[in-house]
Amino acid sequence: MKTESNLILAVCTLALTLVVLELVPSALGLPTAAAVHIPPGLTPVAYLPYLVFDLPAPVIPRCYLPLVMVAPTPTPTPTPTPTPTPTPTPPPGPIGLKVYDMYGVQRTYQWAVNKYGVRVEQRSGQSYHCVELREITGPAGVEVWVYQANGLPAANVRVEFYWPTGMDFRYTEASGKAGFGYGSGSWIWDPAAGGAHWLVVNTASTCDAVSRLGMLAMTNHDHLDVSYRYGYLSAAP
Repeated sequence: MKTESNLILAVCTLALTLVVLELVPSALGLPTAAAVHIPPGLTPVAYLPYLVFDLPAPVIPRCYLPLVMVAPTPTPTPTPTPTPTPTPTPPPGPIGLKVYDMYGVQRTYQWAVNKYGVRVEQRSGQSYHCVELREITGPAGVEVWVYQANGLPAANVRVEFYWPTGMDFRYTEASGKAGFGYGSGSWIWDPAAGGAHWLVVNTASTCDAVSRLGMLAMTNHDHLDVSYRYGYLSAAP
């Protein structure tokens, strides 16, 4: 019986204590737990009272816990890298054309253009196409070599040779060669302008034309001989 009496007394004491805690703040003019204003932006997630010491005021019970929301860090948008515009590579020269200097060293078409100012106007189709420019020193004239599709010399092919005030033509020999002489007006003084002569083979409209031919000034008649070969070219540069 004594134990039950002690238990009842403890329960009554606890209940009385809770009542006092509830009434004392009101009697002293202090805010109660129910009257406490929840700050904006905070959400009560549990009614677990805790104590805040706001000196010099007495201890004030708070009946909420703030919920602090942290916004996720946004993933930075990568800055797009501009794609550089590719620079088209200029063609190295007419298709199938080979260039050799007077020592037999293979050069580029641009080398011949820079030194002599020569131009090869390549055309597509089945016809005679310029396949070689070869630097020669000594003779004051140009030799044109013409070959069949199988690589053998092409005889009796008409080659036409022009200059600003006239023209001449020859038919190739059995060796496939046709030669033309250069005169005093055939010197190349300015490689940017080239020489005064041009030639075609067989007068066909699809034939390659080689122009601005002549002898390099202040040299031993340095010039370019020209070779043609019959064949089909699907596209010109």
